[in-house]
Amino acid sequence: MSGSFALALAANLITAALLVLPAAVAIFTVRHGPRGGLLMIAPLVALAGFTAGPTGAAVIAASMGGVGLALWHYGRRPIRLETLFAGLASLFLLGTVGIFFLAQFVAGISPLETAYMVLDQIRLSFDVYTRMLTESVGSAQLDRVQQLEAAKAMWVWGMFRLAPSLAVFAASALVLVNFLLVRNALPVLFGLELNRWRAPDAAILAVLGPGLGLLPYLILNLLKKDTGGVMTIFYVSLNLLIIGLVPYLIQGLAVMSFFLKRWRLPRFLRGLTYFIILSQGLVPMVAALGLMEFWTDFRGRALLPRRRPNDEENQ
Repeated sequence: MSGSFALALAANLITAALLVLPAAVAIFTVRHGPRGGLLMIAPLVALAGFTAGPTGAAVIAASMGGVGLALWHYGRRPIRLETLFAGLASLFLLGTVGIFFLAQFVAGISPLETAYMVLDQIRLSFDVYTRMLTESVGSAQLDRVQQLEAAKAMWVWGMFRLAPSLAVFAASALVLVNFLLVRNALPVLFGLELNRWRAPDAAILAVLGPGLGLLPYLILNLLKKDTGGVMTIFYVSLNLLIIGLVPYLIQGLAVMSFFLKRWRLPRFLRGLTYFIILSQGLVPMVAALGLMEFWTDFRGRALLPRRRPNDEENQ
């Protein structure tokens, strides 16, 4: 195992542990009270402060500890799941992105310099990713890695321009995972089953509206006209569209969970299916599946009783 691959694996394991920290805090607080939850967070905050300074300590305290305590607090009260979900995702964003930008502002770093700092970090992450791919793939697939490196500027700038929606996507994924982990510990989440969840009907407006904003760019590009004047509208609309697709990503996962359970696949195969989807970049297809169910109602049709051919003759 190469050194960079081992470091990447260790970083992924640490990240996975942090992702489920809010659920651990919420469950620990249910069992030992608020003081117990605070005592659990305190060593982690101290460790983050020692390794990453005051900003790191504030991020762990607000994003992970804060989300965990809020999940415990509001999870015991009558509240709509959609409201709780949006509130926790917003709290996570404020505890990470908000604190980061606040720390840069306090340090006297301008928003433009902060933006360039984020861009440099995306570029560095892209270089680490391509280096890891180069070391792990065979010579037959090395051409694909070189093509990826050749398109580095496009990928880096694309991710930078989509950073707001990607941050919302990451926060939503974190909240969803922690919801499922604590569903048997908090009253508001009792009996929560992913395979039964549906996006509110009004959520379709958050997809159709931004979708219209993409049309000027798509039409001009189809006509081979200059698109420079509509690029800002395009990326703003695309960010809003990706954010609007978050409920349908969850609904797509719900559709998959429904049919995987209906087909009685073992838990291991279900987990493997989700892993393949996440690791092979098939997440957009899951969101498209959830969006399609708005019109097709896959699960509703599957639950309808099947009519036998002779049923009509017997009527």
